[in-house]
Amino acid sequence: MKIRQEVRALQQTGILIVCALAMAGCSEAAPTEPAAMTCDITRLGVERTITVTADTGSIESLLNDGEVVLSFDDGPDPRRTPPVLDELDLHCTRATFFLLGDQADRYPDMVREIARRGHSLGGHSWSHANLMTLTAEAAHGEVSTGMDAVNAALAGTGPEAVMFRFPFVATNAELSADIRKMGLLEVGVTVDGADWTKNRPEESVDLILQKLDLAGRKGVILLHDPFVNSNERVSLLLSRLKQDGYKVVALGSAETGQ
Repeated sequence: MKIRQEVRALQQTGILIVCALAMAGCSEAAPTEPAAMTCDITRLGVERTITVTADTGSIESLLNDGEVVLSFDDGPDPRRTPPVLDELDLHCTRATFFLLGDQADRYPDMVREIARRGHSLGGHSWSHANLMTLTAEAAHGEVSTGMDAVNAALAGTGPEAVMFRFPFVATNAELSADIRKMGLLEVGVTVDGADWTKNRPEESVDLILQKLDLAGRKGVILLHDPFVNSNERVSLLLSRLKQDGYKVVALGSAETGQ
């Protein structure tokens, strides 16, 4: 609440400055671009960035005590992803979005917006099929067409996505070996808040923090941006992570480190 009040105050200040400089009456000023947020120690922020390649290996093994990676699956969604991005901006932190190929193909501008906001991208198959139920050829096609769609949307805006998360986090030795041959880094999940259920945001966040304690206070957090109340859940989680002394680690590409 305090952060949102600061944003509104900054926006109002910007409007007043525009009016004063114009030296004219301004009974109903047009909205201006929000003033830049001050990313100081009161914000969750980003502790450091891990630069990843297909050969990086387990992300969890690279985290120190109290460090977490924020990740989102199943987007992008033109209605529900932007409010999630806004919450991440308010807390001056970054995440990795694992996108479905059919959604990336449908909403390429949203894919580019996620990248423009400073977040890293990965693939999550074309249609969220359980790859363990498919033939090896069909599973390979789900991965490759999904990654192609994400990278087509990103074309010209930065490096290609090299991270991949299996739908349902369901894999086996053969599937994992295949994506390594495709030059992709498999990113797993340490904890989640079962946000695909009827859990209220408070219940999801409590569950995530409980699981983090059991995991040794570090790990990769799974969330979903296209779900109802996703932004509320994210806002609460980021505040609680800051309150409990956690540090966010961002994942970046080998080409840019961002």
